[in-house]
Amino acid sequence: MEGSEIIKLFCEKTGIGFEPDADGSLAFEADGLRVTISELHELDAIALVGDLGEPPPERLETLYKIMLEANHLFGGTAGATLSLDHETGRFVLCRVLQCKAIDDDLFYAEAERFVSSLEAWAKVIGDFRDSSPSGNQENETSSDVSGFIAV
Repeated sequence: MEGSEIIKLFCEKTGIGFEPDADGSLAFEADGLRVTISELHELDAIALVGDLGEPPPERLETLYKIMLEANHLFGGTAGATLSLDHETGRFVLCRVLQCKAIDDDLFYAEAERFVSSLEAWAKVIGDFRDSSPSGNQENETSSDVSGFIAV
């Protein structure tokens, strides 16, 4: 099944308007978070990208450690990858799915799983953003989410 067909069926199932931009990407809001779906023609794949906002001003080393641990073998990201968008400087969660390995039902399930992971990481990063600049030890350890999302 072609990526554009999978995306179109996903839009029909969710009630999202199928209006891709010039690059073939489609953005929508899921539980207050921006998600972009892009067809990657050269890879015969579909990418899900979720915006997690700007890095917090304090305790970045601790947050980066947690994010790197979660990225290891996708142990805390439900198969996605946490990264820093070099163009915007914002944190993003990304998931790439091969078109030949999925159909519209599996893509829908993977998109739901992606949004759940996106919500969890938005909370983790938000907690860092909202925490006191004193670097309270209790807050640092309570935000350790490595492995909290099973793949």
